[in-house]
Amino acid sequence: MKIIVVGAGISGCVCAWRLERAGHEVTLLEKGRGVGGRMATRRMEGARIDHGAQFFTARDPRMLELLSHWQKENAVTPWYDHIPGRPDLPTGHRYRGMDGMTSPAKILAREFRVETRFFVEHIYRNESGWSVEEKGGEGRMLKSDHLVLTIPSVQLLDLFQRSEYELDDFTLSRLRSIRHTRCLAVLGIMDRPSMLEHPGTITHPVDEIDWISDNQIKGISEDPSCTIHASDEYSQKFWDAPDPERIPQLLSVTEDQLGVKITSWASHRWGFAKPVVTFGASHWHSSERNLTLAGDGFGGERIENAALSGWDAADSIIL
Repeated sequence: MKIIVVGAGISGCVCAWRLERAGHEVTLLEKGRGVGGRMATRRMEGARIDHGAQFFTARDPRMLELLSHWQKENAVTPWYDHIPGRPDLPTGHRYRGMDGMTSPAKILAREFRVETRFFVEHIYRNESGWSVEEKGGEGRMLKSDHLVLTIPSVQLLDLFQRSEYELDDFTLSRLRSIRHTRCLAVLGIMDRPSMLEHPGTITHPVDEIDWISDNQIKGISEDPSCTIHASDEYSQKFWDAPDPERIPQLLSVTEDQLGVKITSWASHRWGFAKPVVTFGASHWHSSERNLTLAGDGFGGERIENAALSGWDAADSIIL
Protein backbone atom coordinates (compact mmCIF):
# COMPACT_ATOMS: atom_id res chain seq x y z
CA MET A 1 0.00 0.00 0.00
CA LYS A 2 1.19 3.51 -0.81
CA ILE A 3 1.13 5.73 2.27
CA ILE A 4 1.88 9.44 2.68
CA VAL A 5 2.90 10.72 6.10
CA VAL A 6 2.79 14.50 6.58
CA GLY A 7 5.08 15.99 9.23
CA ALA A 8 8.66 14.88 9.94
CA GLY A 9 8.70 15.23 13.71
CA ILE A 10 9.47 12.12 15.70
CA SER A 11 5.83 10.93 15.45
CA GLY A 12 5.88 11.07 11.68
CA CYS A 13 9.35 9.52 11.42
CA VAL A 14 8.52 6.61 13.73
CA CYS A 15 5.22 6.02 11.94
CA ALA A 16 6.86 6.04 8.50
CA TRP A 17 9.68 3.77 9.72
CA ARG A 18 7.23 1.21 11.12
CA LEU A 19 5.10 1.26 7.98
CA GLU A 20 8.08 0.89 5.64
CA ARG A 21 9.40 -2.04 7.65
CA ALA A 22 5.96 -3.63 7.40
CA GLY A 23 6.28 -3.62 3.62
CA HIS A 24 4.39 -0.46 2.66
CA GLU A 25 5.64 2.16 0.22
CA VAL A 26 5.98 5.30 2.35
CA THR A 27 6.64 8.93 1.47
CA LEU A 28 7.13 11.43 4.27
CA LEU A 29 6.41 15.11 3.51
CA GLU A 30 7.96 17.95 5.50
CA LYS A 31 7.57 21.71 4.97
CA GLY A 32 10.99 22.43 6.49
CA ARG A 33 14.50 21.64 5.35
CA GLY A 34 14.97 18.42 7.30
CA VAL A 35 13.50 15.84 9.63
CA GLY A 36 13.18 15.93 13.40
CA GLY A 37 10.66 18.67 14.13
CA ARG A 38 11.32 19.90 17.67
CA MET A 39 14.25 17.49 17.84
CA ALA A 40 16.21 20.29 16.24
CA THR A 41 19.95 20.92 15.97
CA ARG A 42 21.49 23.92 14.26
CA ARG A 43 25.04 24.81 13.22
CA MET A 44 26.03 28.34 14.22
CA GLU A 45 29.51 29.85 13.87
CA GLY A 46 31.09 26.42 14.15
CA ALA A 47 29.05 25.38 17.18
CA ARG A 48 26.36 22.72 17.21
CA ILE A 49 23.28 23.72 19.22
CA ASP A 50 20.19 21.73 20.26
CA HIS A 51 17.55 24.45 20.38
CA GLY A 52 14.37 22.40 20.67
CA ALA A 53 13.80 19.21 22.68
CA GLN A 54 16.87 18.57 24.81
CA PHE A 55 16.66 14.83 25.54
CA PHE A 56 14.43 11.79 25.42
CA THR A 57 13.57 8.97 27.78
CA ALA A 58 13.03 5.29 27.02
CA ARG A 59 10.74 3.44 29.42
CA ASP A 60 8.17 1.70 27.21
CA PRO A 61 9.35 -1.56 25.53
CA ARG A 62 8.69 -0.03 22.11
CA MET A 63 10.83 2.99 22.91
CA LEU A 64 13.52 0.66 24.20
CA GLU A 65 13.42 -1.08 20.82
CA LEU A 66 13.95 2.26 19.10
CA LEU A 67 16.74 3.08 21.55
CA SER A 68 18.48 -0.20 20.74
CA HIS A 69 18.20 0.52 17.02
CA TRP A 70 19.67 4.00 17.46
CA GLN A 71 22.47 2.72 19.67
CA LYS A 72 23.46 0.16 17.06
CA GLU A 73 23.70 3.01 14.56
CA ASN A 74 25.78 5.07 17.03
CA ALA A 75 23.16 7.81 16.85
CA VAL A 76 22.37 8.27 20.57
CA THR A 77 24.14 8.13 23.91
CA PRO A 78 23.16 8.51 27.58
CA TRP A 79 23.37 12.10 28.82
CA TYR A 80 22.44 12.13 32.52
CA ASP A 81 20.16 10.53 35.10
CA HIS A 82 20.01 13.39 37.60
CA ILE A 83 21.05 17.01 38.01
CA PRO A 84 23.38 17.57 40.98
CA GLY A 85 21.78 19.64 43.71
CA ARG A 86 18.25 19.08 42.37
CA PRO A 87 16.75 16.17 44.34
CA ASP A 88 13.31 17.58 43.50
CA LEU A 89 13.63 16.59 39.85
CA PRO A 90 12.75 13.09 38.58
CA THR A 91 15.65 10.70 38.12
CA GLY A 92 16.10 8.28 35.25
CA HIS A 93 18.24 8.06 32.14
CA ARG A 94 18.00 10.88 29.64
CA TYR A 95 19.45 10.28 26.20
CA ARG A 96 20.72 12.73 23.59
CA GLY A 97 21.58 12.46 19.94
CA MET A 98 25.23 11.74 19.32
CA ASP A 99 25.52 14.72 16.96
CA GLY A 100 22.51 16.55 18.32
CA MET A 101 18.85 15.77 18.78
CA THR A 102 18.20 15.40 15.06
CA SER A 103 20.37 12.27 14.91
CA PRO A 104 17.67 9.68 15.83
CA ALA A 105 15.18 11.08 13.32
CA LYS A 106 17.82 11.10 10.57
CA ILE A 107 18.56 7.41 11.21
CA LEU A 108 14.89 6.50 10.79
CA ALA A 109 14.55 8.65 7.67
CA ARG A 110 17.19 6.64 5.82
CA GLU A 111 14.65 3.86 5.37
CA PHE A 112 11.87 5.69 3.52
CA ARG A 113 11.40 8.41 0.93
CA VAL A 114 11.45 11.97 2.27
CA GLU A 115 10.28 15.07 0.41
CA THR A 116 11.34 18.27 2.21
CA ARG A 117 10.22 21.86 1.62
CA PHE A 118 6.81 20.42 0.75
CA PHE A 119 4.04 22.59 2.19
CA VAL A 120 0.74 20.74 1.90
CA GLU A 121 -1.86 23.15 0.59
CA HIS A 122 -4.77 20.76 -0.06
CA ILE A 123 -5.73 17.14 0.45
CA TYR A 124 -8.38 15.39 -1.63
CA ARG A 125 -9.96 11.97 -1.31
CA ASN A 126 -11.89 10.01 -3.91
CA GLU A 127 -12.52 6.38 -4.77
CA SER A 128 -8.94 5.87 -5.94
CA GLY A 129 -7.37 7.22 -2.73
CA TRP A 130 -5.74 10.44 -1.53
CA SER A 131 -4.14 13.28 -3.45
CA VAL A 132 -1.84 15.72 -1.68
CA GLU A 133 -1.12 19.05 -3.35
CA GLU A 134 1.92 21.22 -2.69
CA LYS A 135 1.69 24.98 -2.25
CA GLY A 136 4.20 26.82 -4.41
CA GLY A 137 7.57 25.19 -4.85
CA GLU A 138 7.47 22.65 -7.63
CA GLY A 139 3.70 22.30 -7.45
CA ARG A 140 4.01 18.62 -6.70
CA MET A 141 0.91 16.42 -6.48
CA LEU A 142 1.36 13.05 -4.78
CA LYS A 143 -1.10 10.20 -4.49
CA SER A 144 -1.52 7.49 -1.88
CA ASP A 145 -3.89 4.82 -0.64
CA HIS A 146 -3.66 6.00 2.97
CA LEU A 147 -2.83 9.37 4.55
CA VAL A 148 -1.23 10.02 7.95
CA LEU A 149 -1.16 13.56 9.34
CA THR A 150 1.19 14.29 12.26
CA ILE A 151 1.26 18.10 12.13
CA PRO A 152 0.11 20.27 15.08
CA SER A 153 -3.65 20.42 15.61
CA VAL A 154 -3.97 24.09 14.63
CA GLN A 155 -2.24 23.39 11.31
CA LEU A 156 -4.30 20.23 10.92
CA LEU A 157 -7.59 22.11 11.31
CA ASP A 158 -6.40 24.80 8.89
CA LEU A 159 -5.56 22.10 6.34
CA PHE A 160 -9.00 20.53 6.68
CA GLN A 161 -10.61 23.95 6.22
CA ARG A 162 -8.53 24.80 3.15
CA SER A 163 -9.31 21.40 1.68
CA GLU A 164 -13.02 21.59 2.58
CA TYR A 165 -12.62 18.20 4.23
CA GLU A 166 -14.92 17.40 7.14
CA LEU A 167 -14.66 15.09 10.13
CA ASP A 168 -17.42 14.31 12.59
CA ASP A 169 -18.22 16.98 15.18
CA PHE A 170 -16.95 14.93 18.14
CA THR A 171 -13.52 14.39 16.59
CA LEU A 172 -13.27 18.03 15.53
CA SER A 173 -14.17 19.14 19.03
CA ARG A 174 -11.38 17.00 20.48
CA LEU A 175 -8.90 18.39 17.93
CA ARG A 176 -9.90 21.96 18.78
CA SER A 177 -9.38 21.28 22.48
CA ILE A 178 -5.66 20.50 22.05
CA ARG A 179 -3.46 23.19 23.59
CA HIS A 180 0.31 23.75 23.50
CA THR A 181 2.66 26.06 25.33
CA ARG A 182 4.91 28.46 23.46
CA CYS A 183 8.64 28.81 23.85
CA LEU A 184 11.09 31.50 22.81
CA ALA A 185 14.44 29.82 22.31
CA VAL A 186 17.81 31.56 22.16
CA LEU A 187 20.90 30.01 20.59
CA GLY A 188 24.01 31.65 21.99
CA ILE A 189 27.72 31.62 21.21
CA MET A 190 29.80 32.03 24.38
CA ASP A 191 33.22 33.67 24.71
CA ARG A 192 34.56 30.83 26.88
CA PRO A 193 33.49 27.56 28.52
CA SER A 194 30.84 28.01 31.19
CA MET A 195 31.32 27.27 34.88
CA LEU A 196 28.63 24.56 34.88
CA GLU A 197 29.37 20.99 35.83
CA HIS A 198 28.03 17.90 34.04
CA PRO A 199 25.36 17.57 32.68
CA GLY A 200 25.55 21.30 31.93
CA THR A 201 21.93 22.23 32.58
CA ILE A 202 20.01 24.64 34.78
CA THR A 203 16.24 24.43 35.14
CA HIS A 204 13.98 27.35 36.16
CA PRO A 205 16.67 29.72 37.47
CA VAL A 206 14.13 32.57 37.31
CA ASP A 207 10.43 32.81 36.45
CA GLU A 208 11.23 33.94 32.92
CA ILE A 209 13.41 30.96 32.00
CA ASP A 210 12.60 27.22 32.05
CA TRP A 211 15.91 25.85 30.80
CA ILE A 212 19.53 26.73 30.14
CA SER A 213 22.04 24.24 28.78
CA ASP A 214 25.67 24.25 27.70
CA ASN A 215 26.00 22.35 24.42
CA GLN A 216 29.75 21.90 24.90
CA ILE A 217 29.33 20.16 28.25
CA LYS A 218 26.42 18.23 26.77
CA GLY A 219 28.90 16.80 24.30
CA ILE A 220 27.51 17.88 20.94
CA SER A 221 29.56 21.03 20.31
CA GLU A 222 33.32 21.55 20.26
CA ASP A 223 32.83 25.31 20.65
CA PRO A 224 31.20 26.95 23.72
CA SER A 225 27.50 27.53 23.07
CA CYS A 226 24.27 27.60 25.02
CA THR A 227 20.54 27.12 24.64
CA ILE A 228 17.95 29.20 26.50
CA HIS A 229 14.25 28.32 26.71
CA ALA A 230 11.97 31.05 28.00
CA SER A 231 8.95 30.10 30.09
CA ASP A 232 5.52 29.87 28.50
CA GLU A 233 4.34 32.98 30.35
CA TYR A 234 7.31 35.03 29.17
CA SER A 235 7.06 33.62 25.66
CA GLN A 236 3.36 34.41 25.41
CA LYS A 237 3.93 37.95 26.68
CA PHE A 238 6.74 38.74 24.23
CA TRP A 239 5.76 36.46 21.35
CA ASP A 240 5.35 39.25 18.78
CA ALA A 241 7.83 41.68 20.35
CA PRO A 242 11.04 42.52 18.47
CA ASP A 243 14.18 40.68 19.57
CA PRO A 244 15.80 43.80 21.11
CA GLU A 245 12.87 43.97 23.50
CA ARG A 246 12.48 40.31 24.49
CA ILE A 247 15.98 38.77 24.30
CA PRO A 248 18.34 40.96 26.45
CA GLN A 249 16.77 39.90 29.76
CA LEU A 250 17.21 36.22 28.85
CA LEU A 251 20.83 36.82 27.87
CA SER A 252 21.62 38.72 31.07
CA VAL A 253 20.31 35.95 33.34
CA THR A 254 22.14 33.28 31.34
CA GLU A 255 25.45 35.13 31.40
CA ASP A 256 25.19 35.44 35.18
CA GLN A 257 24.30 31.77 35.59
CA LEU A 258 27.04 30.47 33.29
CA GLY A 259 29.78 33.00 34.03
CA VAL A 260 30.25 33.86 30.36
CA LYS A 261 29.64 36.57 27.81
CA ILE A 262 27.32 35.69 24.94
CA THR A 263 29.01 37.22 21.92
CA SER A 264 26.33 36.45 19.33
CA TRP A 265 22.92 34.83 19.31
CA ALA A 266 19.86 33.90 17.28
CA SER A 267 16.27 33.35 18.33
CA HIS A 268 13.64 30.81 17.38
CA ARG A 269 9.94 30.63 18.22
CA TRP A 270 8.42 27.24 19.06
CA GLY A 271 4.69 27.79 18.65
CA PHE A 272 3.79 24.26 19.72
CA ALA A 273 6.34 23.53 22.42
CA LYS A 274 4.59 21.21 24.89
CA PRO A 275 1.02 19.86 24.80
CA VAL A 276 -0.88 20.77 27.96
CA VAL A 277 -4.27 19.51 26.74
CA THR A 278 -4.23 16.45 24.47
CA PHE A 279 -6.71 14.73 22.17
CA GLY A 280 -7.34 12.05 24.81
CA ALA A 281 -5.94 9.12 22.81
CA SER A 282 -2.52 8.32 21.36
CA HIS A 283 -3.86 8.72 17.81
CA TRP A 284 -7.03 8.74 15.70
CA HIS A 285 -7.59 6.20 12.94
CA SER A 286 -10.32 5.54 10.39
CA SER A 287 -10.04 2.50 8.14
CA GLU A 288 -13.12 3.73 6.23
CA ARG A 289 -11.52 7.08 5.42
CA ASN A 290 -7.99 5.63 5.08
CA LEU A 291 -6.91 8.47 7.36
CA THR A 292 -4.84 8.49 10.55
CA LEU A 293 -3.89 11.39 12.84
CA ALA A 294 -1.02 11.38 15.36
CA GLY A 295 1.56 13.58 17.06
CA ASP A 296 2.41 14.97 20.47
CA GLY A 297 -1.01 16.60 20.66
CA PHE A 298 -2.28 13.03 20.87
CA GLY A 299 0.53 11.22 22.67
CA GLY A 300 1.35 13.97 25.15
CA GLU A 301 4.42 15.71 26.50
CA ARG A 302 7.87 14.11 26.15
CA ILE A 303 9.57 12.84 23.01
CA GLU A 304 8.83 9.26 24.08
CA ASN A 305 5.07 9.86 24.06
CA ALA A 306 5.20 11.55 20.67
CA ALA A 307 7.22 8.65 19.26
CA LEU A 308 4.75 6.11 20.61
CA SER A 309 1.87 8.06 19.08
CA GLY A 310 3.50 7.46 15.69
CA TRP A 311 4.11 3.81 16.58
CA ASP A 312 0.46 3.28 17.56
CA ALA A 313 -0.72 5.05 14.42
CA ALA A 314 1.37 2.73 12.24
CA ASP A 315 0.11 -0.34 14.07
CA SER A 316 -3.51 0.68 13.45
CA ILE A 317 -2.76 0.73 9.73
CA ILE A 318 -0.73 -2.48 9.75
CA LEU A 319 -3.28 -4.43 11.76
